[in-house]
Amino acid sequence: MELGLWEHSFLCSLIDAARKTYSLDTMRKRVLPYGKAIMNSKVLVELIGVSVRIGDTYILSDINWSLNSAENWAILGHNGAGKTTFLSLVRGDIWPAPEGGQRLYHLNGKPQVGPIGFHEKTGSVSSDLLDRYRINGWNLTGLEIVCTGFQRTAFLYEEPTNAMLNRAHEVLEMLDLEDLSVRRILTMSFGEAKKILVARALVHKPEILFIDELCAGLDRNSKDRVLSLIQTVADQGTQIIFAAHGTEEVPPAITNLLTLESGRIVKRHALSERLSVTRTEPATEQEKTSKDTDRQEFGDNGQDTLLEIEKVDISTGGSLILKNINWTVKRGENWALLGQNGSGKTTLLKLVVGEERPVWGGIIKRFGMDCLQTIDEIRRRISLVTPDFQAEHMLNQTSMEMVVSGFHGSIGLAHAPTREEIVTAQSWFNQFGLGWIETRQVHTLSYGQIRMLLIMRALVNAPEILILDEPTTGLDRNAKRNVWEAVKKIVDQGTNLIYVTHDFDEIWPFVTHVAIMEKGSMLFKGPLSQWTGVLRTTQI
Repeated sequence: MELGLWEHSFLCSLIDAARKTYSLDTMRKRVLPYGKAIMNSKVLVELIGVSVRIGDTYILSDINWSLNSAENWAILGHNGAGKTTFLSLVRGDIWPAPEGGQRLYHLNGKPQVGPIGFHEKTGSVSSDLLDRYRINGWNLTGLEIVCTGFQRTAFLYEEPTNAMLNRAHEVLEMLDLEDLSVRRILTMSFGEAKKILVARALVHKPEILFIDELCAGLDRNSKDRVLSLIQTVADQGTQIIFAAHGTEEVPPAITNLLTLESGRIVKRHALSERLSVTRTEPATEQEKTSKDTDRQEFGDNGQDTLLEIEKVDISTGGSLILKNINWTVKRGENWALLGQNGSGKTTLLKLVVGEERPVWGGIIKRFGMDCLQTIDEIRRRISLVTPDFQAEHMLNQTSMEMVVSGFHGSIGLAHAPTREEIVTAQSWFNQFGLGWIETRQVHTLSYGQIRMLLIMRALVNAPEILILDEPTTGLDRNAKRNVWEAVKKIVDQGTNLIYVTHDFDEIWPFVTHVAIMEKGSMLFKGPLSQWTGVLRTTQI
């Protein structure tokens, strides 16, 4: 949360009053054993034995770290390691636990506890703000959101000046996002919205840019373009603090790596000691070969038709988002839906689950029935997981309650779950290796952990069609494998899969068919074996 100056000042006084009184020199000697020249004039921020907790749960513990000028850090770790909290702590968005340790900002050669004067020089990109727009229905245009970056607020509280508008358009043009300036954020894909937030962070020319899982939700072209931009910004003097799962996701500008595990620093090293990370695929080559042999190409061979879309257009604000979509999904087919950010994939999925209606003349049938089915009827047979759901489930509920709500397709629980529902949910917690968070409050979990809960929530009711929209976005490699194994289990039991991804290399081996979207149209649809190497390289 971004606070005003008076709020920071007030909190500073409260924290100082509550904090134990330690000699600063004594604390540095006690908790900073790694040899940093603390009094060096280049020190900007230092954390001395700092912890962060929510209620009784410690998210970060005994953190000892400093940021020097000209350093660009990558903060690495698995889901739940504490990366997002670490960034918020350093930037000044949250406060340390009051029972010990100290966070200091060095401005003009003098240390201070509060972030005033430092916070204003920073910019940030995270999914939290995007979640706030989506959960509250704040449907601002791309240009309006970029302009909020000047005041670092969620809304525009006064009309932007001509100079602000010119700068906003300059950044949008630099990012090749001018076409999103008049689009409203709730009509954008996850990747498009993330890029708008990048523009928002850069508009006021921050000295330090905090970036949390930037690559999550972006296709390969978008990743390359945005990471290239971040590199350019760093070359121009802006410092970067970049949270990611592995080194393959960070820009070349990074000079130092720090690894978190369960809220503690387990390693820090300079770029010269940077460890290479080998990308792990969800399945081994042997598994892929075996599955390729077993695949069948399903045609019009009498199998039940689960989904039939004919001549469907979808229009929003007078613009066609989907154009002349014709698509049939039969029982036994598992589809991968590919396309870059903004190609129409998410809108197509919303059509399937009844959240969008076709323009007059278009036809959609589910399970042989026409589109007059109710949302409740559809949800009992089709489960959808999309990044948009993340914000909706940030309620005062436990992980178990969130997963069990999948039996009823509700946001939160209206009544106590049955014993059978709890046992089924527990089996999925065990499958995902997350039994230890069953009783944890959802708001204390990491972004990736909540994504895993959403997937389990979709699986508990054994849906006939499971739709996964970028399900591994924000997940580390181990979590991706757990998701793959869990989905494989339910597919083997007869559930049909529609799986959205940007990357062909991440198509799971039980996928039988591929559809490719571009600018609202379906360029290709058919068996995986018919998707030639030429198509693979030109369409992604």
